[in-house]
Amino acid sequence: MSSEISDNSVKFYVSPNGKDSNPGTDSMPFATIQKAREAVRKEISEGLTSHVLVIIRGGDYYLDKPLMFNQQDSGDEEHSVTYKAESGQQVRIIGGTVLKDWKPYKDGIWECDFPHESKPEQVFENNRRMNLARKPDGGYFNLEKPVEDKDRTEFIYREGDLKPHEWDISDARVFIWPNHDWFSANVPLANIDGRNRVITLAEQVNTMKPGNRFYVQNVLSLLDKPGECQISWSKKKIYILPNKNPVSQQNIVASTVPNVISIQGNAEHGLVRNLHFEGLDLCISNDHVVNITGAENCSIRFCKVENGYNHGMSITGHAQNINVYGNLIRFNGYHGVSINGLRPGQPDVNKYNVVENNHIHHCGRLVGHGYGVNISQSGHNKIIHNHIHHMPRYATTIKGVRYQVLRKQIEGITWENRHDFLHSRHNLIAYNNIHHVNEDSQDTGAMESWGPGRDNVYDHNLIQNVGNDMFNLQMGIYLDDATDYFTVTNNIIYGVVGTNRTQPIYAKGIGNKIINNILIISPENDAAISSLYMAEERADKHVYTHNIYYFEGSGGAIYDFYNWSDDRVAASDYNILWKPRGELTMAGKCPAKTFEEWKKILGGKYDQNSIVAD
Repeated sequence: MSSEISDNSVKFYVSPNGKDSNPGTDSMPFATIQKAREAVRKEISEGLTSHVLVIIRGGDYYLDKPLMFNQQDSGDEEHSVTYKAESGQQVRIIGGTVLKDWKPYKDGIWECDFPHESKPEQVFENNRRMNLARKPDGGYFNLEKPVEDKDRTEFIYREGDLKPHEWDISDARVFIWPNHDWFSANVPLANIDGRNRVITLAEQVNTMKPGNRFYVQNVLSLLDKPGECQISWSKKKIYILPNKNPVSQQNIVASTVPNVISIQGNAEHGLVRNLHFEGLDLCISNDHVVNITGAENCSIRFCKVENGYNHGMSITGHAQNINVYGNLIRFNGYHGVSINGLRPGQPDVNKYNVVENNHIHHCGRLVGHGYGVNISQSGHNKIIHNHIHHMPRYATTIKGVRYQVLRKQIEGITWENRHDFLHSRHNLIAYNNIHHVNEDSQDTGAMESWGPGRDNVYDHNLIQNVGNDMFNLQMGIYLDDATDYFTVTNNIIYGVVGTNRTQPIYAKGIGNKIINNILIISPENDAAISSLYMAEERADKHVYTHNIYYFEGSGGAIYDFYNWSDDRVAASDYNILWKPRGELTMAGKCPAKTFEEWKKILGGKYDQNSIVAD
């Protein structure tokens, strides 16, 4: 790690005022990071005898292609390679191109040609993302209904919402939440029939239904607000209505590079190892800002990672012991950090990664189901001591494949061996401060899991002020379908809001232990803990012990079971319960209706040592 670097490290220097013909010394630095990389590769090829440090001086470094690192850039087991900002200086590495040749178009709108052979996905004015021109300018329309027998590609919009008779829709797109408000889609607009109010999408989405939310964007005729732009891929032009004029004095940047940093090794030619980046501002990309695959023991530390079109950091494929530490990760289009292993049945090669002490906020700017940290088919990771907030959906999620789907994908899957094929196991998500998530989606939790492997842990997280006032099924912790053998301990959850069916914890799955948590049940919550099993799934052998349940209002049950079996709860005991303004109740299909009745069922199985006290 870079913290181990000593004074006798091999050092190269980079400065905006340098020259690539220089030797890269302190007094005669290189001009580009790419040239420093060449010098580092030469050191590596000759055999490392010490750490290598590239010190980058303050300034803006615009890229015309990603900074690519492969096995030629690896440190070895004893010696690291580190690219680091000089102490106290701001180094901005930008995956975009400054646009300068602006010409007036009309009505205060300016136009500029695409830079070289690029295909920009984003435009920024003074480091702030410009919105694609859209209708409505904020929020959503609600579609009237899908076209019969074409409910995945065509829908009727409501009268008065759109007036498209003068629109050029060559580059138009429709942002829509089809079916449930779980996952958004952003698809090209194929046709719009203003007479019959029919929009035809160029790609299929999930089945649409009346009331689904949508807006139309990237239409030049809709460019009417400062801070908006239109990207015309058909004409290879960009149109903007800037927040500030004159436009020639603003820093207008188009994203032109897929990644700012791309670490790409592979098992055949060599993994990238012991390579580190520290103290850099990494910003603007057409895909992920940082892309890591085929790597071990690498790190991104104390960097700013922002304004990616997709993820801030994507850690995929073979990736082990990747350390994401102390970064500011914000304003990315999709997830803040996404950790994705290989599909079930393929090798378990993505694991033991750490996302620690980061501030992750305001991601999901371009995708409605954007998360703070996404784990999919990856295990033994630690997501700890992060501050995560302002996400349209989850703060964290652990994804896999539930058994009823998995058995159709892989031969030889049985109920007994299913967990052997699920890589998302033994993850620890702990000591995170989470708030203002689940802001724009339905059936969601601040911390969520769906079909993962077993033996994951949620511990010592503070979850506060989450959910929205538009939808039901808003949760603090959501153990969704086929979430088995989780341990949920020492968490504090309060301020969960939603229209109905909301609760601090929603628990499906088998063998889940919910122990020593503090749950503050808001007046609009249905219960402290709700539970459901679906067709072909199970929810049983749960443990609910040593928790504090405090009810802020007179409503809300202790437990709400949407269905019941006598093995649903293995243990519920040593809890403290207090409802100052109402009776302690049970709900749903529970055979008991009050707490006193609950203590008597199944031969006095439950809560004999629990107390009702403030």
